[in-house]
Amino acid sequence: MQTNSVARDRRTQIIEAAIGQLAKHGDSGATFARIVEAGGLSSPGLISYHFADRGELLESVYLYVAELRRASNDRALAGITDPVDRLRNALRTDTEFFAARPELFAAVVEAFHGLRDSAGRLKHLGETRSEDRMLELLRAAAEPTASPAQADLRSLALIVDGAQTQFLALLHRRPELDVEAFIRTLTHVALTGVGRES
Repeated sequence: MQTNSVARDRRTQIIEAAIGQLAKHGDSGATFARIVEAGGLSSPGLISYHFADRGELLESVYLYVAELRRASNDRALAGITDPVDRLRNALRTDTEFFAARPELFAAVVEAFHGLRDSAGRLKHLGETRSEDRMLELLRAAAEPTASPAQADLRSLALIVDGAQTQFLALLHRRPELDVEAFIRTLTHVALTGVGRES
């Protein structure tokens, strides 16, 4: 019988191997055989032992990367109290997190598209975790005396989140894109939208 720690380590090993294979071969090409080989596992049975089915493995990949992303952001924002600095740092950290490891973004996209509910619809479509986090940062950074012409913050959160997602998708295929220029531009858009100058 495996201890919880050993089982957790084995699950992580499988998830990390799956991330690489999803990024490299896509959802349909990330076979259990490829995951076994990439993860240095003894057999596909280990995957079945730790995950009820392919859907649970994909869900675990999705949640694993979300947790890595959240932890990265939490570390970057720890001790920063100024709302404008928190917004700047959050935009930078989140973009750099995925830019440094494009396989994580690719794997999340593949897992996202592979996860379906019982009616066959995309399971996580319409979830607003990253948008809600951005909305919270924008609200905190908004100029208290902003004019009525100021951007609607929910819309601004959607725009910022969508622009970042699209950039990261392009970056996976076009690594020559200027990450620093994108971060500067996205930060300028966000700060202008909340009535702050960047």
